[in-house]
Amino acid sequence: MQRRRFLLLAAATTLLFASQGVDAARAQANPAEAQAFLTSRHDALRALFAQRPSATRNERLSTMVGELLDLEELSRLALRDHWDSRTPAQREEFVTLLRRLVQEQYERNLERTMNYEVTYDGADVRGQVVTVRTLARSATNRRAPAVSIDYQMKKVGNVWRVFDISTDGVSLVRNYRAQFNRIITRDGWDALITRMRDRL
Repeated sequence: MQRRRFLLLAAATTLLFASQGVDAARAQANPAEAQAFLTSRHDALRALFAQRPSATRNERLSTMVGELLDLEELSRLALRDHWDSRTPAQREEFVTLLRRLVQEQYERNLERTMNYEVTYDGADVRGQVVTVRTLARSATNRRAPAVSIDYQMKKVGNVWRVFDISTDGVSLVRNYRAQFNRIITRDGWDALITRMRDRL
């Protein structure tokens, strides 16, 4: 009887630790997978951007940038404390405006770096978040210093998304957060929305 109890306890303990191992493995993101996704999307975007400008190309660019970036998460992080106090309608309007602003900025940056060679410089993993580090070097001016561009990524469902980009250590999320908080604190929410619309 005691032997049977021991075996049952041993089996239960084994199952417990086995399931914890599985959970730990699930919690740890795969950096190689994140980098492969980022590489494929960037290659596709650069190839599309190299095409002759047209309405179809521009629409496809906008779609692809939207598929790469997690704009809702970026919006939530950028607003931080102000996010919870917004109504669903206010959040939706804000995300829509920020999506257009970020996409336009991303496309401008893509145009400026078309003559840059991008190399991958490793990745850091923290739970479900992967930070993919890259270096961009000018192909036409070898003396120019390399630009470090880091992408913070995590899975949304089964698909990787970028929710923050840091260029030479300057975070897009933190930069937006400082601007948004200053405007909201000084002038209010409506003033922020008006300024965002005016920039489009």
